[in-house]
Amino acid sequence: MSRFFYSFFFYLAMPFVLLRLLWRSRKEPEYRKSVAERFGDFRSDHAGHVIWIHAVSAGESIAAAPLIERLLAQGYHCLVTNMTPTGRDRVRSLLGRKVENCYAPYDLPGSVARFLDTNRPLMHIVIDTELWPNTLAACNARQVPALLVNGRMSIRSARGYKKISGLSRPMLQSLTALSVQTDQHKQRFVELGVSENRVHVTGSIKFDAAESRDAAESISRARQLVGNRPTLLGASTHDGEESALIEAYLGAREVLSDVLLVLVPRHTHRVSQVLGYCESAGLTTTLFSDAGQQEVTSDVLLVDIMGELGAFYFTARTALVGGSLVPVGGHNLLEGVRAGCAVVMGPHLDNIDDIAAQFEEAGGMVVVKDAQALIKQLAMLLTDEQARARMSDAAMKVLEKNRGALDRIQQLVLQQLVE
Repeated sequence: MSRFFYSFFFYLAMPFVLLRLLWRSRKEPEYRKSVAERFGDFRSDHAGHVIWIHAVSAGESIAAAPLIERLLAQGYHCLVTNMTPTGRDRVRSLLGRKVENCYAPYDLPGSVARFLDTNRPLMHIVIDTELWPNTLAACNARQVPALLVNGRMSIRSARGYKKISGLSRPMLQSLTALSVQTDQHKQRFVELGVSENRVHVTGSIKFDAAESRDAAESISRARQLVGNRPTLLGASTHDGEESALIEAYLGAREVLSDVLLVLVPRHTHRVSQVLGYCESAGLTTTLFSDAGQQEVTSDVLLVDIMGELGAFYFTARTALVGGSLVPVGGHNLLEGVRAGCAVVMGPHLDNIDDIAAQFEEAGGMVVVKDAQALIKQLAMLLTDEQARARMSDAAMKVLEKNRGALDRIQQLVLQQLVE
């Protein structure tokens, strides 16, 4: 009955959902494209022989790529769905034409049924915790195994699930198996009604993430643009974080006159807003799309194209990983760690709390409470080579300790496919 009312209100909300798509397309035109796919209108060339992997956006797509590569190597066909254009961009960058890619159907009974009946997947794999009641119920009714991979359940999310247990409990119980990141996540899923023998602690697949196919070329260009200038990076920043970084840059410039600030907003439609912040601070700015191949001589390099962030970690002395100084929940710090960059984050880490805690405890990254603490920390890391080296070494040890999740997850997936 709970799912009936959920579906009823979802159908009533669809005009507003579509208006929101239209609104977002004003700044991100890709939202206007392939709208029919969101209602299940997509047919795989390998219908009946395809594994359906859902990765909501860019971070989940990056995490899923190594597993998908292994499934492809085993001879399986993969259909990857996303909810955002950034997710689709990452799938194209990491996997190219080796997989099929479309938008996921909205969690409406008709849309999900149309998608499943047309494509008849062998299995449905959900990356992280993008779980939908009608989708999982429809998979269960068609005896399509549904796996949660890289699952996590924060304390806040668990409280929310408990409030709607009539809807969430049967949804979680319909999962065939769950691969979760930590023992704490497992316990929360069990408390929400999942059988303990279905929940497997495998670690985070993000520790085994793949580089994009054109990573070497992107890194080479980033190094050309930066040259020998000491670099401060703002990675996946949100409104409120660029202002703090600009202030940190102005302070650092008093010690390092040739320091370069590289800003990579999380959403490219904010580029004009960020450009305005730079101009108001009296800083000269070069857009990445206009930079060519020559070393940047301006104060700021503003990256206005998706998919370039990873390369700039290799050029930076230190970086703020965004979504953490403002209450977004924090973005993936592992790209920076793998590149040897000294990573700083703000206090809002709900999305990556367990991973971030490991690095903070080991001294592999620094968490600051506010913008003023950020400014002080970044200034220190820009000038203290030994401090950066200690952080990098500690972070790499945490990274190595956590590798291997991919092997465990692959084994679980293949086991479910043959059963």
